[in-house]
Amino acid sequence: MTRSILSGLLGLLSVVAMASLPAACESGGVGDPCLPEDEYDPQFAGFKVTEENIESRSFQCQTRICLVNHFQGRVSCPLGQEAPAPCDPNNAASCGDRGECVLSGAVEPPNCAGNPDCRCQTDDDCYGEGWRCDADGMCKAHVCRPLNDAGKFVGCQDPTDSAANNAGKVCCVPGTEDPVASPVCGQCAPDSQRNAQQAVYCSCRCGVADGEPDDPNFNFCECPQGFTCSEIRPNVGLGDPLLTGKYCIKQGSQFEGEGECADVPGRVNSDQCAGF
Repeated sequence: MTRSILSGLLGLLSVVAMASLPAACESGGVGDPCLPEDEYDPQFAGFKVTEENIESRSFQCQTRICLVNHFQGRVSCPLGQEAPAPCDPNNAASCGDRGECVLSGAVEPPNCAGNPDCRCQTDDDCYGEGWRCDADGMCKAHVCRPLNDAGKFVGCQDPTDSAANNAGKVCCVPGTEDPVASPVCGQCAPDSQRNAQQAVYCSCRCGVADGEPDDPNFNFCECPQGFTCSEIRPNVGLGDPLLTGKYCIKQGSQFEGEGECADVPGRVNSDQCAGF
């Protein structure tokens, strides 16, 4: 009996010890696709090719790091879209020939700072044109969702489908048919190394930022074959210093600067979207 209890305790301690190790020391799953949490926000217009984003608590990744390495647009919407027209849910004719008026998103007012009990009082407490303060105190956006000739919703873009099949479809909140309420840039051309496949995936921190002293207390990972350890976020004294430094990226996918996006197959706007 004593031996069984001791074995059970040792097993439990082993599990606890393994769970307490930083996920950053593991390189398993590097390169797996991931969908950034920002894309579940119906107001999110997409990432900019001039910036990087490191999502450090991604449960989609074994490493817990979803890296957005100078990517443009939304992973879930390859071709992007023009800004959908706002509409009045109380007026069935407010969309005219632009489709049907549907709910795009319901969120807390922008000044709530994560307070779950915070509620809006008037439309002015919300996000601007197209957003209304509903009776439940949530800010809600309604937009015109396009219909085909048969009067049915044209559908959401699918990142696993071809550009031809995605043409004419809209950006949706992942896993739903709720349209995104913002304009979205098209992704960069595949041969630019900046599209979703080459620039958004699970990664891990493999070293400190250039010029920084080594950190013996951090379990850095080793990059698997086909990946290289490259500086993604310099340490400029802002944000979490444990997220600065080098990450495993696909070989040949280093960001070299403006103009690298090349041709944009989807929505292109000279003021917002890169491309020729």
